[in-house]
Amino acid sequence: MKKVVMAMSGGVDSSVAAALLKKEGYEVIGVTLNLFAGEKGSPACCGAAQAGAGARAVCDALGVRHYFKNAGEVFKKKVIDEFVGSYAAGATPNPCVNCNRFVKFAYLFDLAGAFGAGYLATGHYARIEKTPDGLGLLRGLDPLKDQSYFLYCLKKEQLSRVLFPLGALTKQEVRKMAEELELPTAKVKESSDICFVGEGGYAGYLKKNGGLKPRSGRIVDAGGKTLGRHEGFFNYTVGQRRGLGVYAVERLYVTALKPETNEVTLGGLAEARFSFFKASGMNWLVKKPAAGARIAAQIRYRHKPASCLIVSSHGTGFSGTFDEPQFAPARGQSVVFYQDDRVLGGGVIEDVR
Repeated sequence: MKKVVMAMSGGVDSSVAAALLKKEGYEVIGVTLNLFAGEKGSPACCGAAQAGAGARAVCDALGVRHYFKNAGEVFKKKVIDEFVGSYAAGATPNPCVNCNRFVKFAYLFDLAGAFGAGYLATGHYARIEKTPDGLGLLRGLDPLKDQSYFLYCLKKEQLSRVLFPLGALTKQEVRKMAEELELPTAKVKESSDICFVGEGGYAGYLKKNGGLKPRSGRIVDAGGKTLGRHEGFFNYTVGQRRGLGVYAVERLYVTALKPETNEVTLGGLAEARFSFFKASGMNWLVKKPAAGARIAAQIRYRHKPASCLIVSSHGTGFSGTFDEPQFAPARGQSVVFYQDDRVLGGGVIEDVR
């Protein structure tokens, strides 16, 4: 019997995924990672005590083993501290990518090995399928739930050991299965924000837990003219339009954050669009494409992939120019490259202009 470690978050997705794997004949070992060990008031979601109780109840109902493992240290160092540091540097990080990179598909892979399991499974909506050049990572079939954007950090050699049981299902189908199986998590609400932030949003979290203090600074236009004042550049993100605290006849957007001068730059829609970008930390799941080729790049989770010309691609670096300027690509965001539904690779934007 094939043995698989199932990452159990306490939500309906991982619960149904575990049930499907057991039905297929796998020996399922449920593992829930405690990501907020000992923290009072921690969020009731993935990685928290409340979620762990739901995961344990599901495993009991399915008759599979379940374990809690404390991953609080690695989560704080690789996800939370990186999140805080990126915002302090004026970037817009994506902590879900780092969680996948360093926790779910690194820490959990090591745990799977310790359990003697040949596979690691999660409740992500994505697919791994055979292609003419080996296994490929593809979008989930449900366009409203596809999570392949967050998974570009998987290594090519890991694909043969990863299972995504929900990749060919819709969320509606998963909910229905959970109800038919009478799983304890069938009615659990879906989380829709950064798991560790909680109430008050990311700005409130940064002030409370990240050591970032309110500090008055200038809101300026591209020419350096003062348009207003702010209480901390980290309260803003590139592309933001609402809550700017500035009145203007034309619609304005945040076009740049400058932590070195504590300034927030605003501009019109044209100034919020950028063509050229550089990325670092590239991870390719296919043969690295060459300069001069065109490739489809997705700069945000719900962003429509846009064609860009590869200017350079060497080592873990990349630079490209979009055929049409894109709205608000920002330092710290992940850029993921696709060919139709297949993930080719991705990295982190480090510069735009």
